[in-house]
Amino acid sequence: MSRILEGKIVLVTGGASGLGKAIAKACLDNKAKVVLADINDELATQTTIELRQICACPPDYITSTTLDVPDESSAAAAVEFSVRLFGRLDVLVNNAGIFDGFHGAATCEKEVWDRILRVDLTGAFLMTKYAVQHFLGRGDGKPSSGSIVNIGSTASTRGALAGVAYTTAKHGLIGLTKNTAAVYATQGIRTNIILPGGMHTSIQSSMPKDVSAEGVAISQQVVDIPVGVYLDVDVVAATVVFVASDSGAGMNGAIVDVDNGLNAF
Repeated sequence: MSRILEGKIVLVTGGASGLGKAIAKACLDNKAKVVLADINDELATQTTIELRQICACPPDYITSTTLDVPDESSAAAAVEFSVRLFGRLDVLVNNAGIFDGFHGAATCEKEVWDRILRVDLTGAFLMTKYAVQHFLGRGDGKPSSGSIVNIGSTASTRGALAGVAYTTAKHGLIGLTKNTAAVYATQGIRTNIILPGGMHTSIQSSMPKDVSAEGVAISQQVVDIPVGVYLDVDVVAATVVFVASDSGAGMNGAIVDVDNGLNAF
């Protein structure tokens, strides 16, 4: 079993289910200590207990905390909790996100737009803000360091795979990644983004009831090509672990496609 995250402290947002849960498990499998942060406190607690059993790790290797990513005080508290519990934070995985209903600009309700942008983009910014503040002032006598992995989407670089709100938010994550990577590159802080293809995850449960049939049809024109089946979340999680770890030390500002080859088309 790999140990490429041994000794690292990892904070995973949206970690109670789906891809976030898979990332947390992969980090534990690679000997990291994990803070699983999620707005669903009850589910996060259940997942924490489950992963302790599955990974057969010491009880103190994983814990959970409540997190509402677009709430600035909540974002700051999640980072503070991690540092207080483990003494520092080494890796932030910005995974929390919700989906829209495939609506274009003409039919997207402002309420949906605001909600998607707040969670999927502003939330990642706020978590990045407080993680970077910690990375820069660790207070342990060592040079500043840290690794941030943002979870984007194939919709981060394409226009027809989701609605206008989700597409805009995920495009924005690339900007957040690139700027953070560039500004803090000389201070030992790396920021990269993973663009997963289609997966069966809990983000589908955030789909609004009002779904645009036209938007879905347009997206299917793009994905109905021979790229294989849905991705296994464990494949994406393994990529996150590599990029976050010292094995990915040469990566900063990288856009990493994990999409069964969709980008090739």
